[in-house]
Amino acid sequence: MQIIIGWILILFGGGLYLAQLISSINFSLAQRLGIQEKPETADTLLQRSERYTAYWDLVTLLWLPLAGVLMVIDHSWWPVMSLLGGAIYFDTAGREAVKNLSFQHQGLKVGTDKVRRVFFASYYVMAVIAVIVIVFAISALYTSL
Repeated sequence: MQIIIGWILILFGGGLYLAQLISSINFSLAQRLGIQEKPETADTLLQRSERYTAYWDLVTLLWLPLAGVLMVIDHSWWPVMSLLGGAIYFDTAGREAVKNLSFQHQGLKVGTDKVRRVFFASYYVMAVIAVIVIVFAISALYTSL
Protein backbone atom coordinates (compact mmCIF):
# COMPACT_ATOMS: atom_id res chain seq x y z
CA MET A 1 0.00 0.00 0.00
CA GLN A 2 2.87 2.37 0.82
CA ILE A 3 4.34 2.04 -2.67
CA ILE A 4 0.95 2.60 -4.34
CA ILE A 5 0.33 5.75 -2.29
CA GLY A 6 3.90 6.86 -2.99
CA TRP A 7 3.39 6.57 -6.75
CA ILE A 8 0.07 8.43 -6.53
CA LEU A 9 1.87 11.25 -4.73
CA ILE A 10 4.66 11.29 -7.29
CA LEU A 11 2.31 11.30 -10.27
CA PHE A 12 -0.46 13.59 -9.00
CA GLY A 13 1.81 15.85 -6.97
CA GLY A 14 4.45 15.91 -9.66
CA GLY A 15 1.84 16.79 -12.28
CA LEU A 16 0.50 19.60 -10.15
CA TYR A 17 4.02 20.84 -9.50
CA LEU A 18 4.79 20.76 -13.24
CA ALA A 19 1.62 22.75 -13.93
CA GLN A 20 2.70 25.41 -11.44
CA LEU A 21 6.22 25.42 -12.88
CA ILE A 22 4.79 26.11 -16.35
CA SER A 23 2.52 28.78 -14.86
CA SER A 24 5.50 30.42 -13.17
CA ILE A 25 7.73 30.40 -16.23
CA ASN A 26 5.17 31.16 -18.96
CA PHE A 27 1.71 32.09 -17.70
CA SER A 28 0.28 32.65 -21.18
CA LEU A 29 1.38 29.13 -22.17
CA ALA A 30 -0.33 27.79 -19.05
CA GLN A 31 -3.48 29.62 -20.13
CA ARG A 32 -3.28 28.13 -23.65
CA LEU A 33 -2.77 24.64 -22.15
CA GLY A 34 -5.82 25.08 -19.90
CA ILE A 35 -3.76 24.98 -16.71
CA GLN A 36 -4.84 28.54 -15.90
CA GLU A 37 -7.99 30.48 -16.73
CA LYS A 38 -8.04 32.06 -20.18
CA PRO A 39 -7.72 35.87 -20.20
CA GLU A 40 -11.06 36.39 -21.92
CA THR A 41 -12.94 34.47 -19.19
CA ALA A 42 -11.09 35.69 -16.11
CA ASP A 43 -10.60 39.10 -14.54
CA THR A 44 -7.08 40.44 -14.24
CA LEU A 45 -7.21 40.25 -10.43
CA LEU A 46 -7.81 36.50 -10.60
CA GLN A 47 -5.04 36.05 -13.18
CA ARG A 48 -2.56 38.00 -11.06
CA SER A 49 -3.57 36.03 -7.97
CA GLU A 50 -3.07 32.74 -9.82
CA ARG A 51 0.31 33.83 -11.21
CA TYR A 52 1.60 34.81 -7.77
CA THR A 53 0.14 31.66 -6.24
CA ALA A 54 2.04 29.60 -8.81
CA TYR A 55 5.32 31.17 -7.63
CA TRP A 56 4.55 30.30 -4.01
CA ASP A 57 3.41 26.80 -4.96
CA LEU A 58 6.90 26.06 -6.29
CA VAL A 59 8.05 26.20 -2.67
CA THR A 60 5.08 24.57 -0.95
CA LEU A 61 3.81 21.88 -3.32
CA LEU A 62 7.15 20.08 -3.64
CA TRP A 63 6.82 18.28 -0.29
CA LEU A 64 4.14 15.72 -1.15
CA PRO A 65 5.88 14.42 -4.31
CA LEU A 66 9.06 14.25 -2.20
CA ALA A 67 7.13 12.22 0.39
CA GLY A 68 6.03 9.93 -2.43
CA VAL A 69 9.62 9.32 -3.48
CA LEU A 70 10.57 8.63 0.14
CA MET A 71 7.66 6.18 0.41
CA VAL A 72 8.69 4.30 -2.73
CA ILE A 73 12.29 3.94 -1.55
CA ASP A 74 11.07 3.24 2.02
CA HIS A 75 13.16 6.00 3.58
CA SER A 76 12.61 6.45 7.31
CA TRP A 77 11.62 10.11 6.87
CA TRP A 78 8.59 9.43 4.64
CA PRO A 79 6.01 9.72 7.47
CA VAL A 80 7.33 13.13 8.54
CA MET A 81 7.43 14.44 4.95
CA SER A 82 3.95 12.99 4.38
CA LEU A 83 2.56 14.87 7.38
CA LEU A 84 4.15 18.09 6.18
CA GLY A 85 3.06 17.63 2.56
CA GLY A 86 -0.41 16.44 3.52
CA ALA A 87 -1.00 19.46 5.75
CA ILE A 88 0.15 21.82 2.99
CA TYR A 89 -2.07 20.10 0.41
CA PHE A 90 -5.09 20.18 2.71
CA ASP A 91 -4.58 23.88 3.39
CA THR A 92 -3.97 24.66 -0.28
CA ALA A 93 -7.10 22.84 -1.43
CA GLY A 94 -9.34 24.69 0.99
CA ARG A 95 -7.68 28.05 0.55
CA GLU A 96 -7.85 27.93 -3.25
CA ALA A 97 -11.51 26.86 -3.15
CA VAL A 98 -12.59 29.67 -0.82
CA LYS A 99 -10.46 32.23 -2.67
CA ASN A 100 -12.15 31.36 -5.95
CA LEU A 101 -15.60 31.26 -4.34
CA SER A 102 -14.92 34.72 -2.87
CA PHE A 103 -13.89 36.10 -6.26
CA GLN A 104 -16.97 34.56 -7.84
CA HIS A 105 -19.24 35.91 -5.08
CA GLN A 106 -17.87 39.41 -5.69
CA GLY A 107 -18.79 39.15 -9.38
CA LEU A 108 -15.32 38.65 -10.81
CA LYS A 109 -14.98 36.54 -13.92
CA VAL A 110 -13.33 33.32 -12.74
CA GLY A 111 -13.30 31.19 -15.89
CA THR A 112 -15.89 29.09 -17.66
CA ASP A 113 -18.19 26.70 -15.81
CA LYS A 114 -16.19 23.76 -17.17
CA VAL A 115 -12.88 25.20 -15.96
CA ARG A 116 -14.33 25.97 -12.53
CA ARG A 117 -15.64 22.40 -12.22
CA VAL A 118 -12.25 20.94 -13.18
CA PHE A 119 -10.39 23.20 -10.75
CA PHE A 120 -12.80 22.48 -7.89
CA ALA A 121 -12.54 18.75 -8.63
CA SER A 122 -8.76 19.08 -8.33
CA TYR A 123 -9.17 20.84 -4.96
CA TYR A 124 -11.38 17.99 -3.79
CA VAL A 125 -8.84 15.39 -4.97
CA MET A 126 -6.04 17.31 -3.24
CA ALA A 127 -7.98 17.36 0.03
CA VAL A 128 -8.80 13.64 -0.15
CA ILE A 129 -5.20 12.73 -0.94
CA ALA A 130 -4.03 14.94 1.92
CA VAL A 131 -6.31 13.27 4.45
CA ILE A 132 -5.36 9.77 3.28
CA VAL A 133 -1.65 10.58 3.44
CA ILE A 134 -1.92 12.19 6.88
CA VAL A 135 -3.83 9.22 8.30
CA PHE A 136 -1.40 6.77 6.68
CA ALA A 137 1.62 8.67 8.05
CA ILE A 138 0.16 8.90 11.56
CA SER A 139 -0.58 5.17 11.44
CA ALA A 140 3.00 4.42 10.40
CA LEU A 141 4.42 6.64 13.13
CA TYR A 142 2.09 5.10 15.71
CA THR A 143 3.06 1.51 14.80
CA SER A 144 6.76 2.40 14.91
CA LEU A 145 6.53 3.46 18.56
